[in-house]
Amino acid sequence: MSQRMSATERRAQLLTIMQEMHAKAQSQADFTAAKIAQAAGISTVMLYRLVRPEFQTLRSELPGPQRPTDEVMRQLRLENAGLRRQLREAREKLRTTAVEELDEAIRLMERLEEENRRLRGEVKLLRRRLEEGNHMVVHAPANRLTGSGLTLVGSEQEQ
Repeated sequence: MSQRMSATERRAQLLTIMQEMHAKAQSQADFTAAKIAQAAGISTVMLYRLVRPEFQTLRSELPGPQRPTDEVMRQLRLENAGLRRQLREAREKLRTTAVEELDEAIRLMERLEEENRRLRGEVKLLRRRLEEGNHMVVHAPANRLTGSGLTLVGSEQEQ
């Protein structure tokens, strides 16, 4: 009956196998978790459980695509959080700017409305002054005459 290896013995065996395979490997494709696990007679899950950091360190020394490490992922998460914050600020600024532009447009409309009221008042005053002086300017066709005390002014569009 063969005796089971302890975790410490299995770990030492895996480290030895990994060192041997790493020395022979020319790329990351030659040094995979599946190949090492197969050589040791264990599952890849067990391999990762026992020697993940050592495996990743040795594999990263070989040429081939580099897998993102925890540090890279942490930096990307921080950058992502910063970009999300900038997006929130930009959206808030856009909302604020739109509200400010609407406020400015409303103020302009109110100023124009006030000026319109003032001009209508001036027109009304000028008409009253003309009426008081018995002079009234009326635009009428040139061929139409009246007998009142009004002065007729012909329009530019004579018929």
